Amino acid sequence: DPKIGTLVTTVPTNVTGDDSRVVYVRPNIDRELRDGQWDRFDYTVSDQSATSAAGKIVLVGPSSRVVTSDFLLSIDGWTTSGNTRNGVIHQASSMGMMSHYIFSSDDSRHINSDGDDIDLWYFEAPEKFTGWHGIIYNGYLDFTMLSFAGNFSNSMLNYEGEINLVEIFCKKCDMRRGVKLGFPLSKSVGFSGGVQQFSIGLGELDGWLVDPKNSLYEWTTASKCQMIEVLSGITSLKILGDFTRWFESVSIDTVQWRSSTPSGWKQLPPCAQVMPNAAKCVCK
Repeated sequence: DPKIGTLVTTVPTNVTGDDSRVVYVRPNIDRELRDGQWDRFDYTVSDQSATSAAGKIVLVGPSSRVVTSDFLLSIDGWTTSGNTRNGVIHQASSMGMMSHYIFSSDDSRHINSDGDDIDLWYFEAPEKFTGWHGIIYNGYLDFTMLSFAGNFSNSMLNYEGEINLVEIFCKKCDMRRGVKLGFPLSKSVGFSGGVQQFSIGLGELDGWLVDPKNSLYEWTTASKCQMIEVLSGITSLKILGDFTRWFESVSIDTVQWRSSTPSGWKQLPPCAQVMPNAAKCVCK
């Protein structure tokens, strides 16, 4: 690698010449950053007749964390959605595996004739978890949960546990018709109220389902292209808090997108790289 170069201080920056290249100087001793990735940038390649679509480079440390909320100092922009107006509360203390975390609770119940909540509440992630995160395809969504109050027995779970633990929505996917992916609670390790770590795979073989946008139809298994396109244009990330038919208080800690170890030189399959947002994905 070159020992001397011109520091890039503004963007865009043109790099020209037969040996044109950019060298990234990583943090000393591979230092991990609390927010996750070291850095990311876009690039294009041009000749005298055309310019390519933008490629994306994401640089991560040894842990492969891309985005992280550890709640060390604050709620880090997290909110709640659904049938709670309580928002989230930051707790700057430790309880077993939970160390500096956020929590929220029900403030109302809107039930159907079967006794299930019609409007479930979720923890909703801040902006840094949204946008292009194609790098996490076949990676993981990690988080830890603990309940302070509530009856989490099977008979008290909303919809007998047939609910989504996680939902990822992409507004611009499917030619701007929108695509919502759901990861069923039944596909996870489950949650009984005690401290539970979750590590959910982000590939088409990991159990993710696609919302049919019609209550008369079943959710269907997500395809490779649907997974990649949604992860390349995330509008929102929501994690369930409203597990039970009654009131509960639930806390969450250390939420992170984590990439997988790349196989060779590519993180995404070439069949999904026609466009940066995977809109023209042709993977089978």
